[in-house]
Amino acid sequence: MSTAAELHQTRADEFLGNYLAEIADRPGIDEMVEAGAFRTSQRELIESVIGAGHSGLARARRRAEHFIHDDGVTYGTALSDESPGPWRIDPLPVIIAGDEWTSIERGLAQRNELLRRIFDDVYGEQRLLRSRKIPAEVVLGHHGYVRQAAGIPQASKHLILSATDLGRDGNGDWVVIDDRLQAPSGAGYAMATRRIVAQLLPRVHRMVDLAKLRGFFHTMTAAVLAVAPETDGEPRSVLLSPGHASETAFDQAFMASLLGFPLVEADDLVVQSGRVWLRASHGLVPVDAVMRRVDETWVDPLDLRGNSRLGVPGVLETVRQQHTAVLNPIGAGVLENPGIVPLLPELCREILGEEPLLPSAETWWCGDDTGRSHVLANLEQLLLKPIHRTTIPHTIPGWELSSTEREELRQRIEAEPWAWTGQRPLTLSSAPVVTDTGVEARRFVLRTFGVRLADEHVLMPGGLGRVGATRDTTHITNASGALAKDVWIVGGSENLGLPVLELVGERRRPVREALGFEITPRGADNLYWFGRYSERTDATVRFLAVANDLANDHGAHPDTPGGAALARILEAVSRTLGVRRLDENETAVSYLRKLVDDRRTPGTVGASVIRLELAAQYVRELLSGDTWPVLASLERAVDGVPGDDDELQPIFDELLGPLLSLQGIVAHGLYRDASWAFVDAGIRMERAQFTLGLLRSTLSDAQSPVTEYLVSEAVLGIGDSTMTNRRRIAAGQGPRGQVESTLDLLLTEPDNPRSVMFQIVRIARNLSRIGDEQLAARMHALGETLAAADVDQLTDRRSLLITLLDETRSELQAISDEISRRHFTRQAPQSTFQQRWYADEREEGWSI
Repeated sequence: MSTAAELHQTRADEFLGNYLAEIADRPGIDEMVEAGAFRTSQRELIESVIGAGHSGLARARRRAEHFIHDDGVTYGTALSDESPGPWRIDPLPVIIAGDEWTSIERGLAQRNELLRRIFDDVYGEQRLLRSRKIPAEVVLGHHGYVRQAAGIPQASKHLILSATDLGRDGNGDWVVIDDRLQAPSGAGYAMATRRIVAQLLPRVHRMVDLAKLRGFFHTMTAAVLAVAPETDGEPRSVLLSPGHASETAFDQAFMASLLGFPLVEADDLVVQSGRVWLRASHGLVPVDAVMRRVDETWVDPLDLRGNSRLGVPGVLETVRQQHTAVLNPIGAGVLENPGIVPLLPELCREILGEEPLLPSAETWWCGDDTGRSHVLANLEQLLLKPIHRTTIPHTIPGWELSSTEREELRQRIEAEPWAWTGQRPLTLSSAPVVTDTGVEARRFVLRTFGVRLADEHVLMPGGLGRVGATRDTTHITNASGALAKDVWIVGGSENLGLPVLELVGERRRPVREALGFEITPRGADNLYWFGRYSERTDATVRFLAVANDLANDHGAHPDTPGGAALARILEAVSRTLGVRRLDENETAVSYLRKLVDDRRTPGTVGASVIRLELAAQYVRELLSGDTWPVLASLERAVDGVPGDDDELQPIFDELLGPLLSLQGIVAHGLYRDASWAFVDAGIRMERAQFTLGLLRSTLSDAQSPVTEYLVSEAVLGIGDSTMTNRRRIAAGQGPRGQVESTLDLLLTEPDNPRSVMFQIVRIARNLSRIGDEQLAARMHALGETLAAADVDQLTDRRSLLITLLDETRSELQAISDEISRRHFTRQAPQSTFQQRWYADEREEGWSI
């Protein structure tokens, strides 16, 4: 055995010994080891992962945090200018053998078919309720039962999405903890976690026979479109989100990009003529299927909760008329009901004629005399759950209650026994988690994801694993700081994880017609400002970098022409960017440094980067995945601004690198449809207005020849046109004077990508691309006015220059306002009260 191999084995043995000591006193089984050794199904894999020792694992943990930041994976609310917190991932995957996974698949397929049949009966004939196979109060008294959804034809065929929370009991058997059928969340997080762990463990990821996740999302896309009502063309689907302030906003946006569906909010949709329409930038587009991430009572303020701003008025009526499929169907929340759980074994035998394959955590319903007596006699040993998920807290560990609290709970249960259940806590399995000091065992739960396509239940091969925030955590929720685990299914069928291609069918509409026309006003607005803030950040960095060069060269000599040029440029910084002036007792370098790292003052680099990131987050599903590492690099560069005694130029170089990358992504990574047109229009509008403001604040009045030359050189540098000017001079082209040449290159030259004229032409083309020929004609007219300008005359008579700059800038601002009015205007909200729709998400997790 080689020295390297011996070291690898030594580290693996040391890891095993330490971990066995860690779990020695813990009840339940462990996901990594059994009988004092690594599990047989994963021994080679685990040994190769941990052979690097704790230092290697700790390094993987730190790299995970880096990748999470680069990919922009977040969890939590994003209100005002605050950002949600990062997703948290442990680098060690949990491995489940393929044959064991096959058993889980069969059990979940059976369970979800049973729940679908129950849903069909509850909102249909209600035979189970009349026969008391399901007590009526469990269903009709549940907050998830939607009376307005009763009797809708074929509603159960739309119950195609599922998430199920699983854990192992003390014997190692998988047990269902919770069913998630209303608006299942987390599949996007599972995919994001897989992508990051694959980067952390690339060799192992390639080496093992690992089921892939991507095919599941192809299958989900096909399943959603398959249940849409019949149309003459290809059905269209959208993913309805409660908005960017949702705690799972990343999950929703990433899901939309994986599925290829537009991510929409309530004001992006409207009901007209009995069907749902998407308010696209060019007009209304029919929608056939709505995949919702909004809880059902909020979906339709006309039929359901009247004060909702998250829903679309009239959408339930379009479902009744079978013009729209809403997934999962409105009313599915009644199945997220622990009061039904004790009844499932007998219902499985009654409805399916089968024995249950996958047990539930042992549960007692207090509406039954026997169940109530058992729960009240064992309050301190059980998890107490109201049947309504909307009740907070949703899970109450009885052993954590004081005697007074326990007595108060007893009274609540006795007052409404039908509304309460008790559940025996599971002795969950443990899984290793990398910490700063070593590896510790934490409780593990698994959320699986399924989709029903053509009567076949397809399960994501793996799902989203979660471990407790600490060694002793037993209530595993996102709010309590749980960590995500990638879950690997190894040694299964070679087709595991592949899409069900034979069920997808063929497109009925050409791809060229299908792409690029479903940009909502909200999306267009944020794309436009994404373009503007990307250009604003770039222009500000270039401006400050040139000012810094002048400060280094002339800061010590204020009474020279160079000092005068520096003073003019620093004054222009204030006027053009809209920031404060340089203080008398402040050095130029200190002033410029603050304009880089200040994140609160509009006009600074830091503030522009924040606004750029926010605009990007709102349209994540429309942007390339390469965007996020670039934005993360920008943020790190702003965070790394040096102290007062350090040179600023390296930080400007560090900022310009990702900004150039971002320009490349926009130029070469966006499909040339309306989305690209809005981004590019934003870039061109910002560049034109910035350049006009720069010229106005630097060259609007004559200065001494040397000072004017230095100022003009600085302006050309800010406009990235210095080399172009030098080449023209060497070739004997262009105006002779420096000011004239600067005005020609940055104002009227149609072939310079930095000139105002070039921006006007590009904006006109973008307006034509989105079908606004009226505004395009207005831009052409502005371009003709600019083309008629004589730079020699403008230099000789600066008042003419001021008039031209001011009038051009005013007209551009008017056109920008008109673009906003025509293409970004949205519906008025249904009401203005403060929503608490995110409360359920905050409680979402696994109770054990």
